[in-house]
Amino acid sequence: MAVDQNEVKAAKDILWQDEVVEATVRQRMNPLLGGAVIMPTSVLATNKRLIILNRASMTLRVDYEVIPYRQIASVRLERGVVTSTIFVRVQGYDVDKGLLKNGKQEGEIDGLKNKEAQEFADCINRRLEQMQDMAEGEQPGAGQADKSMGAYVFCIKCGTKQVPGAQFCSKCGAKLVTS
Repeated sequence: MAVDQNEVKAAKDILWQDEVVEATVRQRMNPLLGGAVIMPTSVLATNKRLIILNRASMTLRVDYEVIPYRQIASVRLERGVVTSTIFVRVQGYDVDKGLLKNGKQEGEIDGLKNKEAQEFADCINRRLEQMQDMAEGEQPGAGQADKSMGAYVFCIKCGTKQVPGAQFCSKCGAKLVTS
């Protein structure tokens, strides 16, 4: 996935020394397509965390919101005809602020180009899977054959296949039952 260097520059003040931006995505500037009215939100996926850039005051101010991968329970994608929305379910997060304001259980990034949204969601899910592998004491990418043979969890409510380690369904939000 392409990385927009302008977005990387906008976040340079909060990037850690060993942090690498792996993917970027930005809302469209069309509210009719689910995008921003004036200032689009951008999201950077790094090797450590998600960084959300909320632009305000005609880009004179940028608010940063950071979500460590270890707090992300699931990521799901809703594709529309023209644009897509990425939903991020976060554990242990202050639900009165930022991405999850107004008591939402999922934060949403809407008004994204379909292809970019798919690639971005895939990038985040790969990172979550790598973190799960490391938590289980495996090398990143190890155990792929085992997982394809049934170690994935499926939601008992809607049947959606889940990322290993997810606690809630990425489609319907139901609590997952793991053995």
